[in-house]
Amino acid sequence: MNLISKDFHRYDVWLKQKLNEFAQNGYNQVSIEDLWEYCNHFLWKHKKRERYYQEVRDIMSINVNDYFNYASLKAQVYSVSSLDEMEFDDLLR
Repeated sequence: MNLISKDFHRYDVWLKQKLNEFAQNGYNQVSIEDLWEYCNHFLWKHKKRERYYQEVRDIMSINVNDYFNYASLKAQVYSVSSLDEMEFDDLLR
């Protein structure tokens, strides 16, 4: 993922603040890249907000449950192996 973009730098402060909130609740494994991906691929997937303050409000409204629902869905959908890569012998034992 390319984090070095003009858009990322506009939201760096807000993403770090949200990461601190996650860390205070015991979720240290979430990275700034993960949150940025969540914003781009989920929050603003269909249409990015027109105003900067609306985007900031979106970032600040992210809660742990929303993020982990997205992360678990992403893991289920995008981490699917092809049938050629699966070891069926292990499944049949």
